[in-house]
Formats: sequence, C-alpha cells, structure tokens
Amino acid sequence: MRAAIVLCFVAAACNNGTSPFDEEVDASVRDATAIDTARSDTGSSDTASADTAPTLDTGLVRVCTPGATMACACDGGASGTQTCVADGSASGPCVCSDAGTTCAPPVASDGGVVPYHQCTNDNVCPSGRYTNSATTPGYRLTYLRVIQPTALASAAIGSIINPTLASGAFLWGIRLDTTSNTFRTGGLHPSIVRGTTGIGLMDGQFAFFDRNGPTAGGRSPDRYDPISGTLSVTGDRFSTVTATTTIRIPIFTNATGTTLFTELPLDNARIVDAQLTADRGCVGLGIPSGGRYTETTSRWLTEDIADRPYGTVDADVSVANARLVNVDIGGTVTTLCNLIAGSDCASVAMGSWVRQPDATVGGAPAYHLRANFAAISANIR
Repeated sequence: MRAAIVLCFVAAACNNGTSPFDEEVDASVRDATAIDTARSDTGSSDTASADTAPTLDTGLVRVCTPGATMACACDGGASGTQTCVADGSASGPCVCSDAGTTCAPPVASDGGVVPYHQCTNDNVCPSGRYTNSATTPGYRLTYLRVIQPTALASAAIGSIINPTLASGAFLWGIRLDTTSNTFRTGGLHPSIVRGTTGIGLMDGQFAFFDRNGPTAGGRSPDRYDPISGTLSVTGDRFSTVTATTTIRIPIFTNATGTTLFTELPLDNARIVDAQLTADRGCVGLGIPSGGRYTETTSRWLTEDIADRPYGTVDADVSVANARLVNVDIGGTVTTLCNLIAGSDCASVAMGSWVRQPDATVGGAPAYHLRANFAAISANIR
C-alpha cells in the first residue's frame, strides 16, 4: 500500500501553491470510461416477449410462445435467458452466461491467503457474501467513485482509496434497521474477527469504533465513533437524514490499523437513494475481469446502465477540518486542505487558492463532497 502511495505522490510539492493533482483530473474521465464499458455489459440482447395464447387442444394454456427466449434473473443480480418449451405451457430453466465457466485462481497474498474469487462473465453480487438480515442488514463499502471535489475525483486519488477498501485498510460500515427506520454509519474497527473465506472480509465479524480509536497525537478515543439517525425506505432504496455532527472515517496504511494514513472529516453527511438487492446482499455490482471476480482487485459498478447511482454519499468538508487533517505520503506530510484547494492553505490567502470553497459548514467555508459508492453485505455487531 505504501509503495502505491509513494508512486502516486512522491513527486508532489505541497508548499508551492499548486496541487500535484491538477493534471490527474482528466484521467478520471478515462477511469470512468472503463466502468462505462463494464456497465454496458449489463444490457441484454433483443429477445421475444412472452404472450398469452389461446387454449390448446390438450387443455393446456399457453403462457409463452414456443421457442421464444426471455430474460431471467441469475444469482447475484446477473441476467440470463430462458426458452419457452415446445407446447408453450412454461418457460425452461434460466441459463446464465457464466454457467460452467472456469477460471484460474488469483495469486495468493503475501500471507499465502488466496483472495475470494468467483468465475463469471457477468457483473455480480458475489455469491460468497455474508447472508444479511432482512430487517437489520449491514454493509461494508467496497468502492467509492468521488464526483467532487475535483482533486479527490482524480484517478490518482481513486487508485489509492479503492485498494484500501478492498484490502481492509479502509473500513466504512453502514447498518440499517428497517423496522425502527434508523441507521448507523462510520468507521469499522480494524481489529476484526476475520473469517475463512478469502482474506477473511467476506465472512468476517465487524464492529464500529466505540471509544476505542487510536489516541496518538492527542486524539480522543471517541474520534471515530459512528453517527446514527433516522432512515427512509422507498421500495428497494433508502436515504438517511443529514447528520448534525461531524463523522470522521479513518484510513490506515494497512489492514491491521497500526499506522493512520489519513481521515475523511465529513459534515452534513447523508446517504442518498441507495439501492439494495432483493436479498440485501449488495449495493452495486462487482465487475469481473478475464472471467473472474476477485475481492482484492475487482472494481465495482457504482451506477446502473441508465447512469443512476446505486448509492451516493453527500457531505461537506470544512476548510477548518481539512487544515487539521494530515496525509502522510511516503514520510512527507501535507494537509487535506492543500490537496483539495490546490494551494498551500497555510501560506496562500484563501481568495487566491486554485480551487475555491463551494459550500459552508456552520457559516464557515467548506468543500462539497459527493461520491457514488458500492457495498457488500457485512456482519456488523
């Protein structure tokens, strides 16, 4: 992880008034193109539609046109086809495009653990996922596609944030209670009880921070405790109320949580219109590569075929908080404010920053953050 950080940031100079990420913004467009290509795979080919035909001499009622093909649902949210039987009385079995697909396992990690993988050619909600409760489902974020602020939307930042989500160095959890219409969200403590599936995240046992956060540098132990509030559910989508307190999500340099890389200090945070699969397994879908989905390397779709987000995090990052958040880049420390503003926030007047604040928190200047996300079911205590 730190090697990736060094490669992306080692040439950065954070005290000359210019952000090293200005040239990376266009790269995010190319990054999104790859996702758009994967998204197009979810489209189905033209098929004949089912119709109701007159009663046959045998007394059977035709429910479909003999030989016609129709779309059907496969495991994990993928789509397949089924063919109407010869007498039109029923549709045949659903045939999924990845049925019988074989693939080579991924390379084992440094610890000799082979990541969870699934042989498929379809975008998928992984079948090895934790079985969620229907009324109190939990989720772990697997992918973030930052839309704004501009600096955090760059491909360079995405190439750092998303691998930490996949490895467990960045654990962001959501737990819902659709009976009481409440939610809880925040950082998950890195000292999880890992399971036996893959690297242990798919079936691991998670817990939110509970006054047991790192205290190095004078931090309060409750700094990373979750927030909670009310929830609204409409059909298969949910939204949360806007938080009235700051939520801070830590990102560590490794899955053991020994060294803090940075944190996201979010005000006015809310989750908007997040879609749940019918079995509460996923928000969004994993994208296979070369006929295989792999938990540590596969990207996730954060928008559907119509470009509607599967779920969005909407929040503000105050300039005051961004000034105080350090980012350790290969031993060189800069601030989150410098990265977002594109200027040295300490030495350059705010009016001259490359990227000006576009929001407020309590009347003070801030930057608006919007990110589409994907998530997978998680056992959160």
